[in-house]
Amino acid sequence: MIRAIIVDDEQHCIRALLSDLQQNCPGVEVADVCHSAKEGMMSIKKHNPDLVFLDVEMPWMNGFEMLEVLGEINFSIIFTTAHGEFAAKAFRISAIDYLLKPIDANDLKSAVQKVEKKMAEGSSLQHISNLLSNMKQPGAEQKIALPQREGYEFVDVSSIIYLTAEGAYTKVYIKDKKTMLISRTLGDVEELLPAELFHRIHHSTLVNVNYIAQFLRTDGGYVVLNSGEKLSVSKAKKEMLMTRLGLK
Repeated sequence: MIRAIIVDDEQHCIRALLSDLQQNCPGVEVADVCHSAKEGMMSIKKHNPDLVFLDVEMPWMNGFEMLEVLGEINFSIIFTTAHGEFAAKAFRISAIDYLLKPIDANDLKSAVQKVEKKMAEGSSLQHISNLLSNMKQPGAEQKIALPQREGYEFVDVSSIIYLTAEGAYTKVYIKDKKTMLISRTLGDVEELLPAELFHRIHHSTLVNVNYIAQFLRTDGGYVVLNSGEKLSVSKAKKEMLMTRLGLK
């Protein structure tokens, strides 16, 4: 049984979540409901929950600020938020589960199942620390969670040199490390990476512009990286790349 706490300032959201949990997640026992971050912190210390459903936007202190004040986090978190675009980027880059309001019952079941799996495996909670760190950092200083067979590896975004599409997979080339093959499409990964650092030079290639040493027009056009490696630039992407590099 998962002991859970709900922290949300909107009573109708709490009622809806309680109902959905009762109908769809019998393995979750709600130990307490809290209407503010302050109540949430007190309840967490009192009940020592396995899981906290945490609203992002609350008056006086939001969900992220509450976690910062708490310090050590020894419980799983499923964030709830009405801000879809922000959530998709901030949470996905750190491999964090979140639910968009109004909460879909199937999404809730899936998120709870992930928590059950992590608890059974004794997974670390590094992804939560990663999220809180990323919230304070500009894009170049963030870490991205890259999926591996048994979990995630957290990689500095600035250390990624370039990425190539391998069908439904993406090969990630990292500075001073071996390449990583991850089970995400290049388009999916591109959504998570800061646009100020990465540029699509080919339908199958995404490159960190900080590692481009040269752009050459010969042989159809290609870039030379600091390492000396050459990457082709497609005709469709050439003009935008030249503009990006200040060449026109």
